Amino acid sequence: MAGCDHSVAARPLSLSRATVSLFLLQARTAASFLLLLLFGTVAAQGQLRFDATVIDAGTMTEDDAPRHYRFVGRNVSGHALKVEKVSASCGCTRATVEPMEIAPEDSCVVSVTFSPNRYPGTIDSSVFVYLAGHPSAPAARLTLTGMVLPGADIWSRFPHKMGVLRLKQRKAAVEVVGHATRPSARILCGNSGNAPLRLSSLVLPPYARLSTEPAVVEPGAEADLVITVVADLIPATLPAVFTFPVIIEGVDGRPSDRTVHVTVSREEKK
Repeated sequence: MAGCDHSVAARPLSLSRATVSLFLLQARTAASFLLLLLFGTVAAQGQLRFDATVIDAGTMTEDDAPRHYRFVGRNVSGHALKVEKVSASCGCTRATVEPMEIAPEDSCVVSVTFSPNRYPGTIDSSVFVYLAGHPSAPAARLTLTGMVLPGADIWSRFPHKMGVLRLKQRKAAVEVVGHATRPSARILCGNSGNAPLRLSSLVLPPYARLSTEPAVVEPGAEADLVITVVADLIPATLPAVFTFPVIIEGVDGRPSDRTVHVTVSREEKK
């Protein structure tokens, strides 16, 4: 019996002229956009020339006062330039420029203020200078480098105090999606005292739970304060968004000073 070939011969993919034309149009559009972006970036960056684009700020501590630096740039474009804006990559840095309008061969000064408080670690902060007509292509990137050492108050990153307990924040948000779930919110905290802390709450709504990870917060250690919501125990009479207080036990202070407010948002029952 003669053998039969059951393989299916490959067929060339057939595309309509309209499909091919659309594909080519999209490709040309994308290429044009990339070229415009590239040319815009090159054009913007070639108009201002700075004496230095990186300044080493050296070593400082969180306790130091804000420090000030100057970047001097010159208009080498051959025509007047207008600075549209300056922006910083970090909240630790503020920048201004003077003057905003620069005549050919004239100079401008970008003044940068760096605040080390609450920003320990390596400094790598950039300021971007944008010219009018080039809103998405910075004409210059000016960078501060250096190091910030921790200050005398190692708990400065935790601005909220409850006795010796220090917290990043006193508010939390929990989003409940679906039933039979137990979503939670976490607040980073630390023990600034000399004795271990065991935190709890005596008055909690039946749908809320409080714990810490780890369960015991040793002196000088950090932990997560965990507020958990049991979705099935939330009364149907409560609105879709509501807030309840959590009074922390295990630290000194008035109840109002030991309270965390938790906002819950949930899907309404249909």
